[in-house]
Amino acid sequence: MSAPGKGILGRVAGVATGRVVELVDPDLILEYVDLDLLLERIDVQKLVDRIDPNVLMDRIDIQRLLSRVDLDEVLAGIDLDQLLARVDLEAVVQRSGVPDIIMASTGRFADSAVDLGRRQVVGVDALIDRGIDRLLRRRSDPTRLAPTHLRPDHAESGSSTSVTGHYAGPIGRALAAALDIVVVTITFALGYSVTNLLTSTLLNRSLSPDRAQPLAIAALAVWAFLYVFVALAVAGRTFGKAAVGLRVVRADGLPLSARQALVRTLVLPFSFVFLGIGLLMILLQREHRALHDLVAGTAVVTDWGDRSAELSAPLAAFLARSKTRAIDGPWRSVGVRRGR
Repeated sequence: MSAPGKGILGRVAGVATGRVVELVDPDLILEYVDLDLLLERIDVQKLVDRIDPNVLMDRIDIQRLLSRVDLDEVLAGIDLDQLLARVDLEAVVQRSGVPDIIMASTGRFADSAVDLGRRQVVGVDALIDRGIDRLLRRRSDPTRLAPTHLRPDHAESGSSTSVTGHYAGPIGRALAAALDIVVVTITFALGYSVTNLLTSTLLNRSLSPDRAQPLAIAALAVWAFLYVFVALAVAGRTFGKAAVGLRVVRADGLPLSARQALVRTLVLPFSFVFLGIGLLMILLQREHRALHDLVAGTAVVTDWGDRSAELSAPLAAFLARSKTRAIDGPWRSVGVRRGR
């Protein structure tokens, strides 16, 4: 009988307590209650389990509560080393997206720096083109700026500052060639040194200078040929051209074939003979095609990959004004308006 009786008494006490709470102001009662003594007799954890934290936080003035809390004393009572040991910091950093933000920012900064240098090269080439046109009294022809399949009516961008797909000028091509020469020389020197070291160590012999020099020259020629041919056949550009933002294409702008890459590489040395007349064509010809380009049916164009190649806005405006004056000048000299 004790258990049922206790249950009945408990329910009666609960009903009575609820009735008292409804009739009496709890704040008034708390003024006469020793809260410290009350907390000593209450199972606080059990009380917290019955409270909805969200409802409680909605009714508490957080700023007022924090003003009464000594944070230094709270932190002094927390073992931060133990707390951090239980936190997966790597997972927290990954979920925050900080690594992705850093990588994206670094990538954009690197791209901007490279594009800034490329833009200067393209700008100098554009000014050289303007000077050559005036020197040769050659009128500007927008249809001759790019191969057929890379002109604005075929390409994605037709803005006045975009030079994507335009024929690459002499400065850009010279800079790309210089970078390729550096790459070929450094990689060959490293390979030659390693090969010489291995043969002298493993075979205990080394070539005499009289035999080593012809072999080194022949090996350098083979390595340079493979470097250029494989790069053009696979990607349409060597390391130097990729760094400057150039690409080798067919004369009509379509992708380069392996056969054309082979012919272009084989004929390339002949552009240097006879005082470099084959290379001088890059400077004087509208399409900037050297002897090896004409023989192989190729052209070199400006291509920055997934980004549009752009002239600086002031330079583009200056070139546009120069073209207008060059076109309008002859008509004005005879007193005739264009379009009539």
